[in-house]
Amino acid sequence: MSRIKDGDLIGLGTSMRTIAVSLVLISCSSAFGDAVKVVPRSLEKEPLVELAKIAPKVVIELRYTTPRNLAKRAIYPKNARCLVRQSVAERLKKAQDWLDLNSTSGARLKIWDGWRPKWAHLQLWKVLPDREYLGDPSRGGSLHTWGVCVDATLCDSEGRDLQMPTDFDEISPAAKTIYEGGDAKTWRNLRLLQGAMTHAGFLVVLDEWWHFVARDWKAFGPMDVSITGEEVPE
Repeated sequence: MSRIKDGDLIGLGTSMRTIAVSLVLISCSSAFGDAVKVVPRSLEKEPLVELAKIAPKVVIELRYTTPRNLAKRAIYPKNARCLVRQSVAERLKKAQDWLDLNSTSGARLKIWDGWRPKWAHLQLWKVLPDREYLGDPSRGGSLHTWGVCVDATLCDSEGRDLQMPTDFDEISPAAKTIYEGGDAKTWRNLRLLQGAMTHAGFLVVLDEWWHFVARDWKAFGPMDVSITGEEVPE
């Protein structure tokens, strides 16, 4: 499994640090292996789509429409849509299909955030201007504004979150990708989530167990549309 550090992804002059984990947490195949050749910006115009229309079994719970996030207040409007690039939506559907085959408890993928408008990312940066955890807007911002990454967890058939190392947007050592706690249920749930996402073609991020990035992210670029389907905020 490969891990990347969020602050290393963008500014776009900075090379991505890909870390090979010698102690393999999960064993799975990927449609987007480490050797995949990516032409930068070749998919820049691939459309953003509503995830619910492509992968209806995936649960959507946008945390930035609530105060349960880093900012401790709602950033998105209540009618915000969960948008991602077309191919990313198809990969998330693939992740759910993998869970259908490999989860004995009927676990479902739940998405806490997908595409993020630049104006929303700026609000988060004001709360935590730290490149360790957020993409610096002056250096290109976040890959969330490209529509190529998601914040995800697992839930049961009723939509209730499965036990994970921390809650969403918790900035602490406990939120790192490799779980070092002693709870077997938490370890199994996190391993299941990482198995589904890496199988579908995503990388995990060093400091946030919930954050996953499409392996071919360099083929894309930033996009600015309306998160509600109405006018784009200034």
